[in-house]
Amino acid sequence: MVHEASSAALERLAVAFDPGEYVTALTTGDGHRPRLTVTSRHAQIGDDIHADHRAYYWSWGEWISPLSDPATAAQMIASVLRAIPERPRG
Repeated sequence: MVHEASSAALERLAVAFDPGEYVTALTTGDGHRPRLTVTSRHAQIGDDIHADHRAYYWSWGEWISPLSDPATAAQMIASVLRAIPERPRG
């Protein structure tokens, strides 16, 4: 049951990414916890994102955002994986 909830949360996160900018792949099964691999199409870097009943986490275990906010999680992940830093707005 726990893995199904994590998979559902990671599916919600996957749809928050721009498919023109990021490739996402959900991996489940074989007794391992689900993970969402997110890879920048431009920088050729990525990471495996995990989820539990509370939050999304980087592969090294650092908290990203609560499960209730996949859009913020996607923004935070994108800011790390971005090929070219965004220009300051103003």
